[in-house]
Amino acid sequence: MILHTIKKGFDLRLAGRPEAILADAPEPVRVCLETAEFPGIKPKALVKEGDRVKTGQPLFLDKLDRDVVWCSPVTGTVARLDFGERRFLLRVVIDNDAAKGGREEFADMSKPAGDRDALIAAIKRAGLWPLFRQRPLGRMPRGNHVPVAIFVNGMDSAPLAADPAFAVEGKKALLQAGVDLLKKLTPGKVYLTLRAAAPHQSELRDLKGVEVHDFAGPHPSGLVGTHISRIQPLKTGETAWALCAQDVVRLGEWAVSGKYPAKTVVAASGSAAPSRKYFRLRQSAEVKALNGNAAIAGDVRVVNGTVLHGSAVPVDGFVAYHTKTVTFIPEGTGQRDLFGWALPQFGKLSFHRSVFSWLLPKKEYTVDARLNGGHRPIVDIGAWSRVVPLDIHPTYLVRAIKANDVEEAVKLGLLEVTEEDVALCTFVDPCKNDVGEVIRQGLDMYEKEG
Repeated sequence: MILHTIKKGFDLRLAGRPEAILADAPEPVRVCLETAEFPGIKPKALVKEGDRVKTGQPLFLDKLDRDVVWCSPVTGTVARLDFGERRFLLRVVIDNDAAKGGREEFADMSKPAGDRDALIAAIKRAGLWPLFRQRPLGRMPRGNHVPVAIFVNGMDSAPLAADPAFAVEGKKALLQAGVDLLKKLTPGKVYLTLRAAAPHQSELRDLKGVEVHDFAGPHPSGLVGTHISRIQPLKTGETAWALCAQDVVRLGEWAVSGKYPAKTVVAASGSAAPSRKYFRLRQSAEVKALNGNAAIAGDVRVVNGTVLHGSAVPVDGFVAYHTKTVTFIPEGTGQRDLFGWALPQFGKLSFHRSVFSWLLPKKEYTVDARLNGGHRPIVDIGAWSRVVPLDIHPTYLVRAIKANDVEEAVKLGLLEVTEEDVALCTFVDPCKNDVGEVIRQGLDMYEKEG
């Protein structure tokens, strides 16, 4: 075990952390797969409205790599296909038979076998290839790149995020089966990263075939970008793959049963959450399944992910494919603060000492979705560098991207980061700039020119 201590960063102490209780969510009435969750693909529908599908049956494929498919997480009927411009597939919505007392049926799916190429082809046909993220770029792996290492993230330091170690508790056999698959995909090591001295980790630490690294310190100590930079920084031309512990369980479940792993563990968190705990939930289910299939009442912002790096969805929307945490916070519509920043404001959280939250280091704060200001020109006050532990200069990197100078951006560390690595920069920026959006623009430019 190797310990890495992260000093740069900031922990958002928010109220509404999920309790360590795991419950079964009810079967959702509908599920929905959104193609926008997988940027860069060109989807082709394999089903049409009214078709009856089984759990694990392919719904659409990627025309850039026709072996990569996305499978149905339920047995039911295709309710609708939504298309955008030029007949681009946007989403597939399926009515769930199990919600009406129907019986679940699984499509035929072979277990993994053979060498590395055969295993990759099998993972793609099983609809599990999108579980992997490639560094650099932070997207689904493409091409014939062989990763120099695979990183399994068993921790998450983001505010109110689900604890992966608790989410996979009791799944040691499936975890080991998943790790055994990962070892066949890389000639390098499989790294497992865990929070130092945290609970619920005994099974993870007993896994064979992984090298365990402990991380301590504030967020972003739990991000895979931080882990790669400290454990095995990538050289020019090298790639690494990453996935979280819950996804390793899904790989292991497929390897053991030969069936599509249609359920995952999702935490409902946040001060406005109807029930703050962990749920065993069907993939791509409706958000209201986290509330017993009852409508989410009140002025609530629902976020697929965390408040730092997540996407807002309607209260009648769906849980995203990769989501491990659904955060519920007050929307704050129509609320205004008397005298604004002119008051001492002991009840507000801030990275800066413009308010007095720094005097209460253990207090948990309730936040809402208001922006509290408008966008302004970037002013470099050094805040970004104080929350990024990577060996980069975020201010100069953003400037290079804004100037469309991809070559200079690469020299400044563009390929070491994704949006989540700079999410704290957006939070601490008094100028209200979305730093993650700029980083994604830079990565898109690099991918286009490369």
